[in-house]
Amino acid sequence: MRLPLLIPAIAGAVVLATPALADQTRVEVNTSGNFYGGDYQQSIGLAAGHDFTLAPLIFAGPEVSINKLLATDTLTSVGISGRAGASLGPAGRIYAVGGWASTPYHGGSADWDFGAGYSHALLLGTYGKIEYRHYTSSANGATPSRDAVTLGFGAHF
Repeated sequence: MRLPLLIPAIAGAVVLATPALADQTRVEVNTSGNFYGGDYQQSIGLAAGHDFTLAPLIFAGPEVSINKLLATDTLTSVGISGRAGASLGPAGRIYAVGGWASTPYHGGSADWDFGAGYSHALLLGTYGKIEYRHYTSSANGATPSRDAVTLGFGAHF
């Protein structure tokens, strides 16, 4: 009688222990559309991070990034973020993200940001992502608040 209950329990444990749900290091290239004050600027970037498994299907981890707005008189911005979310099976991850980025403008100041994203497994060891972030304005008003929608492609291992 207990054998029918034991088989689903073992199968569930095996699924939860699969490498697709384990800790992951990731690297990616991305591009963002940045919207602020009726203006639009495109950016390109690189990001790397590591997601730690906190509980079955729950993860969190740090990320570092470098981004460049493709407009004249802008700087390369370096960012440090954290993200936490849930695995939606082996194919997808949904997450919240927040962090800090150095100023992308001369005379501006650093930005705090927050947002959410979704990454989806593509070919073996690769993923695509879409992410939204809101960047706060600087206290002196030199760096305007902006919204960014990012598309990325990366590898995880």
